[in-house]
Amino acid sequence: MNPVVVRNEIDPLLSALIRQLTAEGRATERAIYGRIHDSLRNAKNPCELARSFSDLSIMSQVRPGPAGDAQLLLARILEKAAELALAADESPTVH
Repeated sequence: MNPVVVRNEIDPLLSALIRQLTAEGRATERAIYGRIHDSLRNAKNPCELARSFSDLSIMSQVRPGPAGDAQLLLARILEKAAELALAADESPTVH
C-alpha cells in the first residue's frame, strides 16, 4: 500500500468523522480517532499503515459505534480501508 494514496483516500473521511464527533460532543471517540488520524498522516510505509488500519478495525469491534452521521462516516472509512487493503493484496509484488 502506498501511504500517499491511502492518505488521499482516507484522510478526508477521518477529518469529517472527527468534526462530526466534535459536533456531537463525543470527546473520547474524537480523541481516539484523532490519534488514529495522526498515525495515518505520519505513516511512511505499509507496516505503519497497517497499524492505523488495525486500530480502525479494533475500534469498530470493541467500542459501540458512534451514532448517526458519525456511524455512516465510520462505515465508509472501514469500507475504503478494506478496498485499499484488497487492492494492495492483489497487486503484483516487484522485487
